[in-house]
Amino acid sequence: MFATRGTDFLVKLVLARLLLPEAFGVVGMAMVIIGFLGVVSDMGLFNALVQKKQDAQTDDRYATAFWLLLALATGFVISFFVFLSPLGASFYNEPKLIPILNALSIYLFFSISDIVPRVILTRQLNFKKLVRISISGTAVSSVIAVVLALSGFGVWSLVMKYLVSAVTVSASYWLNIGWKPRFVFRRELLVQMAGYSTYTQINSILFYFRHNLDYLIIGKLMSAHVLGVYTLAFTLSEVLRAQLYSIFNKVFFPIYSKVQDDREQIKNYYLKIMKLTAILTFPVSIISIGLAEDLILVFFGEKWLEAVAPLQILSVASMIFAISGTPAEVLKGIGKPSVGFYLNLLNTFVVAVPLIYLGMKHFGLVGVAFAVCIHYTTSRISYHYFMKKYIQVTNKEVFEALKPPLFAAAIMFSIIYCIKMLDLKPIFNILFAGTAGLLAYSLYLIGEFKLAFIQLKKR
Repeated sequence: MFATRGTDFLVKLVLARLLLPEAFGVVGMAMVIIGFLGVVSDMGLFNALVQKKQDAQTDDRYATAFWLLLALATGFVISFFVFLSPLGASFYNEPKLIPILNALSIYLFFSISDIVPRVILTRQLNFKKLVRISISGTAVSSVIAVVLALSGFGVWSLVMKYLVSAVTVSASYWLNIGWKPRFVFRRELLVQMAGYSTYTQINSILFYFRHNLDYLIIGKLMSAHVLGVYTLAFTLSEVLRAQLYSIFNKVFFPIYSKVQDDREQIKNYYLKIMKLTAILTFPVSIISIGLAEDLILVFFGEKWLEAVAPLQILSVASMIFAISGTPAEVLKGIGKPSVGFYLNLLNTFVVAVPLIYLGMKHFGLVGVAFAVCIHYTTSRISYHYFMKKYIQVTNKEVFEALKPPLFAAAIMFSIIYCIKMLDLKPIFNILFAGTAGLLAYSLYLIGEFKLAFIQLKKR
């Protein structure tokens, strides 16, 4: 997954170097709409199908879900070409969005139609195949996107990256699962999953809305250029943390579901994930905080300098998010999706919406970044309360898990700050301060890395 996501990230860096912020902004506007409809169309079925125990009706359940999702996917594509694309362009006051949204509706179609194959591989815990499929999509789409960008296709190089990836990944899923849907549609099976899927679906919508609210407000109130700048800052700050979180969610939701009655084992997994996420995320965030201006100048150029301050603040937000492990997956795995739903509902409309709106209106991108930082904090605190309640995690256990990466991060930041005071050129700041900071971080945590290596070797 690191190879896959790393390649995808590097390609985005290359595209950012080749393209203007406006291109990223326009695609960002479109992907907020496409991504939201992708979450809506899932109908909570992915989580419900994974969480449901295997029985004689499993195959019928898969077939029923597939035909429903296929119908929805087809309906969405038709709706985009008829009225959704013009509506989206009107909302953002950006006419360029119409053909882009029409094209990305095809991406949405393939993303929805391969939900059942993903469920099958996830339930099998066949993550090797899942990763190989993801790699194939990333590799093919990345090459095509860079070639198109070099050929002067601008924003369409980004659009084609999404399209080619979706088609490649979807085809790979179907070639790898060895399952074909029978012509079965049983309404009662959907009803059986409704209680679980309803909460998980609404919770997913709230989660998506909360985590894309900043894009939505910036795109509506500001220009594509401003949204493009913010997109780069958010991408750089969240690149590792978001991908780690995505990986751990995919891996541990089915595991939590399987061991849902063993709360002690769930707690052990939860604490280990929290520690590992912090260890891997913190050095990237510290480099982004301490060397933000140098990184922007060297890798992207002066046209992206507006991203420096938001990048630093969002990197702090990423660290805050990283130290909470996977609480939402724990709640879903133990059959408590309603708790996550109410937490997301409260944090979205009481904290996130007003803070991001006011931050944008009065302080621009810096205000939005601070708002994201605050609502990440309130979210993590509220989730921790319920982790204490349901899996008996104590404050002391959390502190013991996070103590090594926190101290290592403090040492790393101090070293970077001291070297920065020498007032070297940006490239030398990155080379010397970044290398020295990473070396100190690694040496402090060498015992943790050895332990992780031993555990992986045993596997």
